[in-house]
Order: sequence, then C-alpha cells, then structure tokens
Amino acid sequence: MKKLIHQRSTSHEFLAGAGGTGVPPVWYDRKRARRSFPLVVATLILMLSFAVARAHDHIEVGKDPSDENRLFLDGPDYQLALYVPRGEPFSGYLPQFPGGWHACELTFTTETNALEPALGADPRIEIVSVSGPADGNFAFWEVGATSPTWLRAPGWTGTGAGFPVIRNGDTHIHGRAFTMDKPGTYTVTFRAVDVANEFTASAHKTITFVAQQPPKLSIDLAGGNVSLSFTSRRNLVYDLQVCTDLEAGIWHNVEPYTFIDGDGGAMPMIDPVAERVRAFYRLVEYQ
Repeated sequence: MKKLIHQRSTSHEFLAGAGGTGVPPVWYDRKRARRSFPLVVATLILMLSFAVARAHDHIEVGKDPSDENRLFLDGPDYQLALYVPRGEPFSGYLPQFPGGWHACELTFTTETNALEPALGADPRIEIVSVSGPADGNFAFWEVGATSPTWLRAPGWTGTGAGFPVIRNGDTHIHGRAFTMDKPGTYTVTFRAVDVANEFTASAHKTITFVAQQPPKLSIDLAGGNVSLSFTSRRNLVYDLQVCTDLEAGIWHNVEPYTFIDGDGGAMPMIDPVAERVRAFYRLVEYQ
C-alpha cells in the first residue's frame, strides 16, 4: 500500500469541505479574515488510493457441499467501496482505472479452499438483481476497461449482466472492479451458471456494497497556519493533500500527514501558509 510521494506547497486563501456530492466547501480570505462560501463549489473529496497490488476479497466458485451436481458461491457478503477521484490511482491491478466512482475489487475464482472444486465446469457469474439509491448505478469493469463494461440501475432484475470466471485459461483473474456512482447501500444478488452444462446453477448469493461518503474536513486559519481536522474511521488510512489551482488539478501530499492510521478519533493537522495565495485541501482515504 505504498503511495507516491508528492512535494508540499503553502497558502493565503483556503478551501475545505466534505467529500460527498452536494456539500459546499468553505474558504478563507486573509484580507477579509472571515469564513465565506464560494459561488462556485469545488467539492472536496476523499479518495481511495493504492499504488501496488492490494489485498482484496475473493468469492470461491466450486461444488455445492450439499449437492455435488450444483455450483456454489462462497465468500464475504459485504464490500466497502470508497470514492476514487478522477485521475487518482486505485490499484496496481487496475492502472487504467479513471476514477470518479466508488470502487472495490472482488475476484470470483475457481481456485477453491473452503469448497471442493467443480472439475469440468466453465462457470459464468450472472447478476440477478440490483437494489440501491434511486439515482445510483451499479457497474462492472472488465480487466483493462476504461469505462464500465455494463451498468445497471437499482430496481433492475433479469439476465444479460455477467462475466466469465475463467478467461483465456486464467482461473483467478485480477483487475476487475465493481463501482457505484452514488453513495449509499447497494444490494446485489449473484448466481453462478455452468456454460459447460456439467453442473446446475448455484443458489443466489447476495452481497451488500456500501458506497461510503467521506468524513468532513474542517478548516481554520490562525497565526499564519491552516488548522485542519477530521474524524477518522477505524482500519482506514489517510493522506492530506493540497492543490493551489483546481483547473490544473495537481494535488500534492502535505508532509508529515501521510499514512495516518484511522482510529475513530479526531485527527488535527497544521499546515503553514506563508508562501501560498490560495490552497485547496482534501483527504486521501484508502485501506
């Protein structure tokens, strides 16, 4: 989970806010010495960022323990999807991922541990139904994709949305992702079918995907320093980043506020601003 190291910069006018859509940030103008709300809202977002391959969950596709002629899906029933801003790294398995979505990796594999292997099967995963926020979308990204391979809105049921477990002989495929474009809880039902017709279709498996909003980042200006704070989440890690030109969109890590382990408590941070005219801050959140 090593991240790229960026240089830091400094500021007079500052912007910070919560990471979700529709949350206006606030900024500080040293000349006015008061908090103001900008006419153009530049939303501060938390990002999920990974450099090299990271740990992720797996769903085994094997033989049903109670019926040797039937496929079975075994694995976690919950996935956390953090927001990945556009242009930010997500995973070494998905270097081409453009960002702009809540995302998580989840690998379906015929390499089994808990289950007996379904020898001779050529399983395909089908999506049976999707529920979630009314204005949201749930999507699947195949290896190498720069846009969703398919996308389904909550309330959808049917067939046609799915993917093979085995591709080009690879039984354990990395580089696939599931994404959501709105925060909230998505309930997705899967099943496995055997294209080779050696096994009958599995029972349905429902997985809850939580597209999580980032915590609020607060800001204040005092004594030539910017004081920032946020309430961290346990088992997540944070970097503080700064940008001096949102049109250019170049963000830099603010040292020493990198690799901050979340413990559920408040995280205070201070950044000197003597050389900056304006600065925008955001958090990077990752697992």
